[in-house]
Amino acid sequence: MSSNIKVRFAPSPTGYLHIGGARTALFNWLFARHNKGVFLLRIEDTDQQRSTEEATQAILDSMKWLGLDWDEGPYFQSQRLPRYKQYAEKLVEQGKAFYDTDAEGRKAIRFQMQDGVTEINDLIHGIITFDTSLIEDFVILKADGFPTYNFACVVDDAEMGITHIIRGDDHISNTPKQIALYKVFGFTLPEFAHIPMILGEDGSRLSKRHGATSVTEYRDKGYLPYALVNFLALLGWSPGNDQEIISIPEMIEKFTLKRANKTSAQFNNIKLDWMNGQYIKNTPVEQLAQEVKRFFEKSGVAMTEMPGEWLMNFVKLYHERFKTFQDLLNQTRFFFADTIEYDQAAVDKFLKKEGVGELLKEVHAAIFRVDTFDKKTLEDSLRALTERLGVGFLKLAQPMRVAITGKSVSAGIFETMELLGREKTLKRLDYAVKNLCETSEAVRF
Repeated sequence: MSSNIKVRFAPSPTGYLHIGGARTALFNWLFARHNKGVFLLRIEDTDQQRSTEEATQAILDSMKWLGLDWDEGPYFQSQRLPRYKQYAEKLVEQGKAFYDTDAEGRKAIRFQMQDGVTEINDLIHGIITFDTSLIEDFVILKADGFPTYNFACVVDDAEMGITHIIRGDDHISNTPKQIALYKVFGFTLPEFAHIPMILGEDGSRLSKRHGATSVTEYRDKGYLPYALVNFLALLGWSPGNDQEIISIPEMIEKFTLKRANKTSAQFNNIKLDWMNGQYIKNTPVEQLAQEVKRFFEKSGVAMTEMPGEWLMNFVKLYHERFKTFQDLLNQTRFFFADTIEYDQAAVDKFLKKEGVGELLKEVHAAIFRVDTFDKKTLEDSLRALTERLGVGFLKLAQPMRVAITGKSVSAGIFETMELLGREKTLKRLDYAVKNLCETSEAVRF
């Protein structure tokens, strides 16, 4: 059974979908889904100078990527100009608004504010009172025929039957102007709920210096959409316990504005990374492999030559070791390059020691001879080598790791060698011995 509840998300396409806007969209979407109501999308593109088609598309793509499907729209305000003109002129006829001519002779329409007190019972903040004598008469229709924000959104919200307006608390100051317009037209007042803003980790308003601030950037950095949705939901709302990981169906079931916070939420990149890592660990390898392939290819890594089985083994090996796809790419670039960058500190610590060159020559010789280049055969061969040489396995493992991966930290060395393959593994050992190790004799292979 559907309710009469109808909410909207109404972004302005002057830039990408910001994290704050995404959270507003999510809260509206959850409110609609919880109440079996309608979620409407409206693009407020009346700022001709700053609105772009690229930004509009980015907003739509971000909404789809997050899974925030809309039931109505998208409506575009730029396509509704005659309606705003009609309403504005009606107010002039009634003596509630007047023409305001500028120095160049262009006419705008300005609304006449009445002195008094306006009160709303905000669903998050409670009673908020405004002294309207402090608000000047304001433009509702500009000389170019485009409406101003406060006017267009009132006309649209009334005509589109919006029952609840859930938005950021930076809009509280707009509310008395909008209520005045609702009253003069005789429109039914919606309920208002103003969500506290999101702050950066240092307590200041969230901005680019706190890291990525648009949904597109988080997607491009390799976050999972459902992890970002989970994280955003908990920025200013609680399911009623200390639960951190919450599925979307459970969010819908538990979402009420009574559980929304009255105070600002703080964005925490470390927590987002942790949460994304949890989602990655809980995503089946088959599904993750496709996401990894897509992300790597978009980042310029040719994955078409990699067999499906190789990709599955690759993801299995790193499943617990990365928090974003970008993190995975940074850890594993050595698999996909012919020449790799070496961490100088790791080279100094593990390869510049006396005798390491000779050890790696022995490793090269041992694995050169193996029939099958797989984890078990490699491990058996190299464990036998350590016994023959009378050295602990760690004496071999770390120099091998640095020689093969360029780093002192990697996934299991035998699994890594198997995935890297015989040719690349031998080439890198060869290169390390000849160029990175201090050897006491001529190197021959």
